[in-house]
Amino acid sequence: MLRYIPVEEECFSPEIGPYRSFGIAAVRIAGGEEERLAYVADVSPDREMVAQLATSCTTAQLDPVHLIEVVLDAL
Repeated sequence: MLRYIPVEEECFSPEIGPYRSFGIAAVRIAGGEEERLAYVADVSPDREMVAQLATSCTTAQLDPVHLIEVVLDAL
């Protein structure tokens, strides 16, 4: 089973300095082990938006190869 999860990050931008953002990770859960298949960093500082996107990707069982495209479309 594939699961998409929001991942909190501490980021830095020369223009604004440090800030908190959320990425999204695709993980496969098999035999009690989690394997990260894809990751998109710094999607948004809006945790709720990233969490909703992760839920939608999990529900649709999105192929991880398409994660970046889905993130870009959501922005």
